[in-house]
Amino acid sequence: MSTNVYAAKKALFNGLTALTAPGRPLEGIQVAYAFPGDVELECVYGGGVRFVHDDETAERWVVTGEVALISVYIRVNRKEPRAVAAADTRCAAIFGQIVSVLRVYPSLGGGMTVTGVTQGQGDYDQPQDETVSILGVQVRVESQITYGGG
Repeated sequence: MSTNVYAAKKALFNGLTALTAPGRPLEGIQVAYAFPGDVELECVYGGGVRFVHDDETAERWVVTGEVALISVYIRVNRKEPRAVAAADTRCAAIFGQIVSVLRVYPSLGGGMTVTGVTQGQGDYDQPQDETVSILGVQVRVESQITYGGG
């Protein structure tokens, strides 16, 4: 059996990283495949993945559809207390920029296509003199895989 889920995650984050170049939609925002540890004030990073296969046949070699769900986290840190609304608004704005680009350029290469965002969840924290908001979303990527044989 095979999966494209990690290839899709890598391609998605390679594309998002390219959007951080000067003059691009995510300029000035840190983008990382996984939580970077040394987090800047605005960061987009990848989390866990899930996938499902459309197994409708019992052939020895099967070409089947795969739906991959890739967790993407948008983290905004404001160096001011009780600024949850402002941090939430910035998370939503960054998410909007990402979605706008993915709508226009859904192909990740290798037959993998972003087909939307299935769900999301936001939360915040207010440690001492700052505010942190995190918006987590699931990006849906569809592709075909071949598995089986022998």
